[in-house]
Amino acid sequence: MKIIKYEKQRGNKYKVYLDNNENITLYEDVILNNNLLLSKEINDLTSIKEDNLEYEAYDKAVKYISTKMRSKKEIKTYLSKIYEDNIVNKIIDKLLKNGLINDSNYVIAYYQDKINLSNDGPNKIKDNLLKLGINEDIINKNITVDNTVIFDKLNHLIDKKIKITKGYSGNVLKQRLLSYFINLGYDKDMIIEILNSKNLVNIEDGIKEYNKLLNKYKNKYDDYKLEAFIRSKLYSKGFDLDEIKRNI
Repeated sequence: MKIIKYEKQRGNKYKVYLDNNENITLYEDVILNNNLLLSKEINDLTSIKEDNLEYEAYDKAVKYISTKMRSKKEIKTYLSKIYEDNIVNKIIDKLLKNGLINDSNYVIAYYQDKINLSNDGPNKIKDNLLKLGINEDIINKNITVDNTVIFDKLNHLIDKKIKITKGYSGNVLKQRLLSYFINLGYDKDMIIEILNSKNLVNIEDGIKEYNKLLNKYKNKYDDYKLEAFIRSKLYSKGFDLDEIKRNI
């Protein structure tokens, strides 16, 4: 079949009008690679359409990568929502060959971003990379944990967390902080080392909690039961009633 004319479209595409009253939209590179510009003859329309579909998939993948660095799995998942596996695999191979997918570089960039721009610790970052489909060997090979940097970061985060965590003291506060930072991906021993250097006894909050409980329950219990009840409530939050009374 013969090509009657070309009509320029957006994004390096052309609408191609054929002599059988059909028209198709092709990428410029597909037209050039199949020598359609000069010959204006299409002998195998099915093959041309397949080439165009592959070029479309590649173009989408490149645009997807251009917004931010992507892992191989991310790109494969993205393309698989639109294209068949045979096309997806061809595009992945082409992207790898052209250096547009590199999971080693992805790991390095991802780790540095998370360390510098988030509160996440090394363990959580590694877990997230595994969830993104990065091979564990690639992760371990390309992540170098600077314990001095991590220690300083964690120390700063713990100080901030202590300031905003109200109503707890002593070992209860310590356990809450320990659990919180383990979940953020920090090493347990490092967390404990830092926590042991902090004053976690919060007398001021203990006094506030004591007065609140006293006002709420003083008419409900006699003196002995009231003190036992308040002591238990305070203890559950890490406060020592005797110490609080010494500071009132």
